[in-house]
Amino acid sequence: MASKYILPCFRFKSGRVNKKEKDNELLAYRNELVEALDRTKGKLEASWKALESIVSKPDYQRHTDQLFDVLYTGGLLTNDGKFSNRGDLKLRTSYCVFTTHDELNALRVYEQLFKRLRRRYKHLDAAFESHAQRLLTLLGGFEVAARRRLALLITLFLIDGQLNPRLLLTLGQQQANIDEGLALEFMLIVCVTLKREKGGNFMVQIFKKSGLDGKIISYMPPMLRSDLYFRQVYQENDLNEIIKLHETRAGQELRRQLQQRLLDDFREKLPQVDVVMNVRQFQRQHHMSDSEVIAIVWHTIISSHNPNFSSSSTSNARRNFNSPSATIMERILRKLQTYSPLLNAICSTDSAQIALLMQLQEWCYEHHSLLNHFERLAVHLYKAGVINEDAIIRWYEVDHIDKGKVAFLDQMRRFVHWLHSDRDATSRVDYNTYLENRQHNQQYRSHPVYSDVVTTTRHNTKTAHLC
Repeated sequence: MASKYILPCFRFKSGRVNKKEKDNELLAYRNELVEALDRTKGKLEASWKALESIVSKPDYQRHTDQLFDVLYTGGLLTNDGKFSNRGDLKLRTSYCVFTTHDELNALRVYEQLFKRLRRRYKHLDAAFESHAQRLLTLLGGFEVAARRRLALLITLFLIDGQLNPRLLLTLGQQQANIDEGLALEFMLIVCVTLKREKGGNFMVQIFKKSGLDGKIISYMPPMLRSDLYFRQVYQENDLNEIIKLHETRAGQELRRQLQQRLLDDFREKLPQVDVVMNVRQFQRQHHMSDSEVIAIVWHTIISSHNPNFSSSSTSNARRNFNSPSATIMERILRKLQTYSPLLNAICSTDSAQIALLMQLQEWCYEHHSLLNHFERLAVHLYKAGVINEDAIIRWYEVDHIDKGKVAFLDQMRRFVHWLHSDRDATSRVDYNTYLENRQHNQQYRSHPVYSDVVTTTRHNTKTAHLC
């Protein structure tokens, strides 16, 4: 085998030689940066001019992370985020983010310095956000004062739009940051500063853009992670907007989970006794009120097996409810007939039954094609034993809501009058017979007689007045 021919004037460099040259170049770069920052003593214009002459050198353009290390920490960081203690690498400057005064005015100098460097040099702009993410994963290696200054500077970047708010999600990538409370400490500083500088609405907008609105409680240490402690901590820092945002998102997630559990139970055709037990267990675990559970159960029943019956305001749902009301009512009444045992068990108290009537009122108001069918649905629930007369009278006289109040109270006037006709339900004449007698005695056209599934038609103003 012929030997490989090598030119006598050419010598391959070994890996050790390349590494030594790279270290020497890195040391020279670090030394120039430290000397420039020490010479300018943290003044913006002087620091900018000194750094510009150094960063513009072609040999130094590949050392972007090292430049940011010096500006943030005053020296070079190792791969695990610790300060290097090897030989000349220990050299640091006292004019950096971590050692400046603990106030926003002092940190604004570095915020503007980073901004100018990013605008001037594209390679620095490309590496800026990734380096900031790296620092957030290394919080455990920094002192308390350094972490506070870093949080304040990150907040200035968020206010100025230099960083994407989703950067804050990086805090949760290291479990150690969460377990030691560093993520919570960092977020409190960011939130308090955002609210003080730009107001509560701006702070909430940043949270929504970051994707933290549904995850903020996960940044608390696991041993202290509870809604009670979350509320206490954020109230102490005057961050009621965050508490409200968390409770809203948490409520939405709970509603989604309960609705999915109900749909799974319906799909598996579990006995309704078991469904009630699952709902009650979920309610106790998450401290949900009866009105919240009733709203979820109602919408799940209506939307089950047919997503177009959902209460959402999507175009499909609107199109479905604008179809002929007779067909819709037949389907709704069949659903209520099927799940009346479930509703009966959930609405076991008068307050729960009133909450169901209020939910029915709001639901009929939102779907205008069902606006004139409120009485029919209420009477059906009464005949099925879901709601009793005391709840109906209480709703009629006191606890109704404003949505569609005039129309719904007018529809229910005859039925409430029938309930008042004899407080003894056993001796009371049947409601259908009562309507027949009214029709015969008053000698004018009234509503059709109710069958087992009650039917009504729209009546004119004169009929409503006489009734």
